[in-house]
Amino acid sequence: MRRSSRWSRFAALAAAVALMLTLAPSSQAQRPIPLKHASLRVLYMAPIYLGIEKGFFREEGIDLQNVEIESGILGSAAILGGQAHWTDLDPLQVGTLRDQGIPMLLIYNLVRRVTLDFILRTEVAERLRITSQTPIMDRFRALRGLNIGITRPGAPTDVFPRYFLRRAGFDPDREANMIQVGGVPALGAALRTGRIDGFMLSPPLPQQLEKEGVGRIVIKNTAGDVPEIANLVYVALATTEPFTRNNPALTRAYLRAVNKANTWMRSNQAEALRILQAKYFSDTQPDVLKLSWDALLPAISPDGRFNEDGIRQYVRVFETIGRTIRTDTAEGTIWTNQYLR
Repeated sequence: MRRSSRWSRFAALAAAVALMLTLAPSSQAQRPIPLKHASLRVLYMAPIYLGIEKGFFREEGIDLQNVEIESGILGSAAILGGQAHWTDLDPLQVGTLRDQGIPMLLIYNLVRRVTLDFILRTEVAERLRITSQTPIMDRFRALRGLNIGITRPGAPTDVFPRYFLRRAGFDPDREANMIQVGGVPALGAALRTGRIDGFMLSPPLPQQLEKEGVGRIVIKNTAGDVPEIANLVYVALATTEPFTRNNPALTRAYLRAVNKANTWMRSNQAEALRILQAKYFSDTQPDVLKLSWDALLPAISPDGRFNEDGIRQYVRVFETIGRTIRTDTAEGTIWTNQYLR
């Protein structure tokens, strides 16, 4: 009932946005439409942040506000609850929601490699004699028995440590402790105080903690340490299929702005980093942000386009931990390039 109520509210919101676009007088139609994007504060969201700060969304008639959430898994809840119009999700989340009758849709391939780096507290890494040069299977085995911080159960911060433990032949529910900590600041605080032994997150927080000497990054997915998760659809921008169907012009405008920001930031990296540091990552040292940027940029898709192989590869990874998407992976079910054309 609760899920149905949320879905009804969002369906009504999608229809209202479509009606507003259709009926607005010409003088009002030129005013940017206030809409929201919900996301965890990580560096791969740079096209959204920079699109806001550089005015690319406004150029497309959208007054976009970014709403920070504590876990990527909460993005769909923000949409269904009417707090946001777009978010970032992965294929597993969208497939699972569609299994539940909620027609989420991936519309822009944002990150084409898993970018969660695993950082251990320095003393733990030294005790286990683990570095980023240790054979990868030994790094997986080293996770056994550790207290691993996560944002929320079922989030990528939870799923990928489980995947690594499974790869090493361990049962994550019995042979490690997944501790729900919360958002980005909470993960950093928990590692600093020793409440957790390690966690996985995209840049820049792991890089900042390593620079401080608090931790050591031992699995560098930003560098492609784990080959099977180095070439797939990891994070994509998403909304619901009815929202795109009711608002096709708005969807295309939103994606044009994302692409403008994506293109701009590659040619103006110094300015992009100044904006990101000042507006979104003031708690990250400039040299660490630059290091994180250099590690992350190759993982961000330059044009947002999907291919089915990238979706299928993501599905195969999750089959390893018993999470199967019961849906067609062909275009038009959980993903589409339609609004990029």
